[in-house]
Amino acid sequence: MSFFGGSEEGAINKEAMTKIIEDVSATSREESGYVIIDVRGHDEIASTGKLNNCVETLPLPNIPGGLAMEEEDFKAEFGFDKPGLDETIVFSCKAGVRAKQAYQLAKNAGYSKVIYYAGGSNEWFS
Repeated sequence: MSFFGGSEEGAINKEAMTKIIEDVSATSREESGYVIIDVRGHDEIASTGKLNNCVETLPLPNIPGGLAMEEEDFKAEFGFDKPGLDETIVFSCKAGVRAKQAYQLAKNAGYSKVIYYAGGSNEWFS
């Protein structure tokens, strides 16, 4: 059981995601310690909108190579700072499936502070 109310390890529910987004929006990524990444494709996000303006976009196919990049290359390629090992990465997608895959990929890349929103944009916008 997740410490954020999800049913699986690393999973968080809508209530926890709301609190994290509020925290990042009210302070900053740096102050909150969270970086929220939507792993849907740009076309999907364009059709529904972002969960919030503080959410970054990094489509799932870019996760393995992206997390292996140098910081400067990552920022040039994706337009935001590469997550630091000291930050908590929060992944989201449409229904939780790709977010869970991104969670596993980040863990495999050496990140230990990783969680994912199991409900995804389907739940968020419902």
